[in-house]
Amino acid sequence: MMGVEVKGLKDRLKALDVNRLVTVVIPTLNEEQGIAKVIEELHSLGITNILVVDGYSSDRTVDVARSLGARVIYQHGKGKTGALKAAVEHVSTPYMLVMDGDYTYDASSIERFLQHMDNYDEIIGARVPVDDASMSRLHKFGNAVITKVFNLLMNTNLSDVCSGMYMLKTDTMREIDLNTSGFDVEAEIAAQIASIGNITEVPINYRARVGRQKLSTWKHGFRIITSIFNLAKVHNPGAFYSLLVSLLLIPAGIIFFNSFVEMMYTGKFSSNWFLVGVALLLVAIQGMSIGVLSLVVKRSQMRLIRMMKRQIGKVYT
Repeated sequence: MMGVEVKGLKDRLKALDVNRLVTVVIPTLNEEQGIAKVIEELHSLGITNILVVDGYSSDRTVDVARSLGARVIYQHGKGKTGALKAAVEHVSTPYMLVMDGDYTYDASSIERFLQHMDNYDEIIGARVPVDDASMSRLHKFGNAVITKVFNLLMNTNLSDVCSGMYMLKTDTMREIDLNTSGFDVEAEIAAQIASIGNITEVPINYRARVGRQKLSTWKHGFRIITSIFNLAKVHNPGAFYSLLVSLLLIPAGIIFFNSFVEMMYTGKFSSNWFLVGVALLLVAIQGMSIGVLSLVVKRSQMRLIRMMKRQIGKVYT
């Protein structure tokens, strides 16, 4: 950013008292090449409340972070999930903003999160690549598929559920019971918050990473999708099972088509198979009806929760 823009943003963040409100949490594992750039960029904006949660790096990640004044702790448990569990034990601010230590996320986007922090339990940074090198076409496609599956199963309307930059209310994060251990932790957080609170997103700049790529598009993509199905069974079972039942429309359609073709070409009508198709159709319609009812009940529940939070907020203000 230009010097004038940086100063203006720094002044606005200072006016918001960002270091009192937000702890920037940076999970790391062998990010020696990128962590200095991340911390220095945060410092340029006057953000100093930085917590680096290291997964026992074998390079100089920890030394570099400490030399730049960041608070460093070591995680417990596996993967990024273990890092976030450790982080929430050491965060004392009302909000925590998670971002990766590979310099892919633009710290200047933090202001966008702060504008909406009072109204949401989670704000996801929807990634906007700054150039073609930032995100491959395969990565974009995989992310789009994963997000669409998540939206379908969790009744959300997000555009980037896998983003590694997001702001959380610390108290809400403490209520979450994380069970994943890999790159699917972002999907698990979003799934749980979508079922108990409010979630939204803001656009953020996304750059090419500094250092070695850890994520495999195919391997981790399939794992995340599998995890989303498992999360839906737990956190939105009505929609999940109704979706499975609605798949019966496929064999029902095949049976009706075959029955129609047989009648057209042979003049015969297979009543037994037709009745099987009708049965499958009725079950599928019933399943979809349950899914719609589940969605209505969930939205009513969310409205009730929001009303209760507003009333509780008025009592304590």
